[in-house]
Amino acid sequence: MVFAEGSSAPVARLWQVATDWSGHGRFFPLTTVQVDSSATGVGQRLHATTRLGPLHLDDPMVVTRWSPPGERGCVELTKLGRVLGGRARLDVEPVGSGSRLRWTTDVGPAPARLRRATAPLSRLAAIPLYRHVVRAIAREAEHG
Repeated sequence: MVFAEGSSAPVARLWQVATDWSGHGRFFPLTTVQVDSSATGVGQRLHATTRLGPLHLDDPMVVTRWSPPGERGCVELTKLGRVLGGRARLDVEPVGSGSRLRWTTDVGPAPARLRRATAPLSRLAAIPLYRHVVRAIAREAEHG
């Protein structure tokens, strides 16, 4: 699935907001993100936790591609969890006098065969969530 949103913010600002991993809790409901390693870039580990009362979902991931913007930027994350698997890719590129965030994801239940089998159901939850996330990141880059 691919989600995109334009912003009046420059590429560097949109990149900054999109890759502020510990701040992603502002965009993903009920979620906190801890950065497990101080090194930025490939190999950086993140751990997202989504909580609803006593229930929680752990979502460890690692940065597998890191190309900060000159004109455009790209980062890829690989999910490492037992419950969620897949990849996410964030591209930031110039558009007119602003920029655009494109978020491509194939995240879903692990392992991959289960992810493929549940894709139609996963899409029902993912579409409104990622639309919200991408839009919120773009708006924060403009106003934050």
